[in-house]
Amino acid sequence: MLFISILPELCAQSNNKEDKAYEIPDNIIINSRFYIDLEKGNKLTIELSDIADLQKVSNIDSLLTVFMNDLKPLKDSLSYPLASKRIDYVTDTRGRKKIRIQQSHPRGDSYLLNNGELSSLKINQDTINIIGVIADPSKPKQNKVSLKNPRYYRLVFYLNNIDELPGYMYGILSEKITIIQNNVNGKWHLVLGSGWHYLEKDKSITADKPRGMTQGGTGDMLELMQSVNIQNYKSYFVPSFSVGVKLVLSNRERTFKWEPALFWEPHFLFSKDAKGKLKTYRNDFLTLTYGQGGTTDHDPRKDFSFSAVFSIGYLIHRFGDFIDKNTFRIGAGKLKLLKTTIEPSLYFNNFFKGVTPGIRITQSF
Repeated sequence: MLFISILPELCAQSNNKEDKAYEIPDNIIINSRFYIDLEKGNKLTIELSDIADLQKVSNIDSLLTVFMNDLKPLKDSLSYPLASKRIDYVTDTRGRKKIRIQQSHPRGDSYLLNNGELSSLKINQDTINIIGVIADPSKPKQNKVSLKNPRYYRLVFYLNNIDELPGYMYGILSEKITIIQNNVNGKWHLVLGSGWHYLEKDKSITADKPRGMTQGGTGDMLELMQSVNIQNYKSYFVPSFSVGVKLVLSNRERTFKWEPALFWEPHFLFSKDAKGKLKTYRNDFLTLTYGQGGTTDHDPRKDFSFSAVFSIGYLIHRFGDFIDKNTFRIGAGKLKLLKTTIEPSLYFNNFFKGVTPGIRITQSF
């Protein structure tokens, strides 16, 4: 089962060096993302390492003018009107430019019949992917922006036809960026039935989250956690559940994180009374956990490896004579398989005078 669950992820990964050459480097984190509806199905996506860099891309007309001038020698490569085109245009930290043109020709011919006139029909949109480095960046406004790595921007246009790009210049796009700059901390409303938000000042501007924050957020987050557990205590089989909060803190590069958490954990033991009737005995632990380690894809929500994991719980509510008064439980180290963890633990009381080893299995949700 573990192999089957991992296999699709492995198959989905791409190690194509050519594709990576036309993408933002893996160590660069995108902290802000905005979508602008240009009408008629055309759209623009703006991605930034830091929200302060909106000022740097506000001269978008100049950026597009340079792009179009660099593309002129390659204009013959874009002559077939019905092919969907993708243009990647990347400027690296040394000012060098890389251009790639990909075209997808339709498998068949499509036509539009309008008032008796027949014309060829293009089905798929064109894509323009422009990536650049922010020159002389100002002090970052967001907390979790790397101070070591360069800051990048990406402009992605989705157009019915690449020839429509000049029509969005001459102040149209820079005006949209100015609206974002002036209102980014204003009201963002949820689009009902979706996870998108639109800017109250201009409904054509949307984002995944208010203020254009990406799904990874700032790298720090507070999560509500719940799980079911089974463990042994002496000769008893003890089911339990956990409810609590976990705080996730990460470094600026989001390569390392710290996770303190606090849980309420009712344990349930079962035994027959003097009349032979089965009774349930609930004993509650208050548990503090701590973990630290690496992340995957610079995303604190994804685990990579933990260099330290431990937990300590204390019996705060006792019913029955199963668990001794003033009992502590210590756990150290975890074996994790997807959302299931196996943790060795140790129950003790009276300063380690009464010690009981155990194994704890937790299924998180």
